Amino acid sequence: MEKYRVIIEETVADEFLVEAASEEEALEEAIQKYKTGKFILSPGEVVYRQLSIFDEGKETNWVKF
Repeated sequence: MEKYRVIIEETVADEFLVEAASEEEALEEAIQKYKTGKFILSPGEVVYRQLSIFDEGKETNWVKF
């Protein structure tokens, strides 16, 4: 039996409300709240996931699952 290195990648999404005078201000506030830990995607909703197998320097195609 062989061992394989499997890489799993997920994209997680969640929704947050931001009050702001403009879209640019809302974007800046959202980034700041994310960086300071006020917006946390935990557990969030997995909206995309894929995996790939890396074997002896060879990478398989990413597979959505």
